[in-house]
Amino acid sequence: MEIQFATTLYIIVMNIALAFTLLKILSHNNTKDRTMKIAFTILGAWLLATLLLFGNNTVLPNNISSFALFSIILVGVGVSGLVLSPLFKALLALPQEFLLLPQAFRMFFGAGFIVEAVFDIIPAGYGAVDGILHIATAFLATTLAIYVARGAKVTKSLVLVNLFGLLDIVVVAAGIAFFILGDIGIEHNVFYAVFFAAPIFIWLHLISLYKVYKDNKKVS
Repeated sequence: MEIQFATTLYIIVMNIALAFTLLKILSHNNTKDRTMKIAFTILGAWLLATLLLFGNNTVLPNNISSFALFSIILVGVGVSGLVLSPLFKALLALPQEFLLLPQAFRMFFGAGFIVEAVFDIIPAGYGAVDGILHIATAFLATTLAIYVARGAKVTKSLVLVNLFGLLDIVVVAAGIAFFILGDIGIEHNVFYAVFFAAPIFIWLHLISLYKVYKDNKKVS
């Protein structure tokens, strides 16, 4: 129980660090004060809602089916898009390297998966596979951010890395819903990340891909 409490705290801290990093990136891009206040309010309220609603199983029923859970996760991504919509203009104004850098936090979430697998908090196979995929995404995104910041033309790499990152999250979500739900139940700390960090990572990927599309359209 002490180990699970520690890993739960770890995930919560990583969520807070991700939110803080996103705020810092927006501020470094000269985002308007009003938008910064909106961003702080949105991310703060979202973090609090995640802690209150999903951490203690006040929303999801104990007998939820795998299909229903996966559907809720997908709906959650859509709802998060509505929540983040006031920030889309500011996020779209970010350089590609700023959109990629927050993905580095996937390395820490991936390490968390592996630690929980070692201590049998989640099934070992799932923890190993998803941990490695998260760490690989973080490495690729961070490396690519450096290339982009140095002015390299990496359009194809941007598309491939973003698609790989999206596939990683789909694998993680599907694994939780269809493969390990019976082992972990719905009060597991993984849901702190599923309903906060994961949607943010997804929208950063989608915004990055949209910027690639827009830039290519200008060139053509």
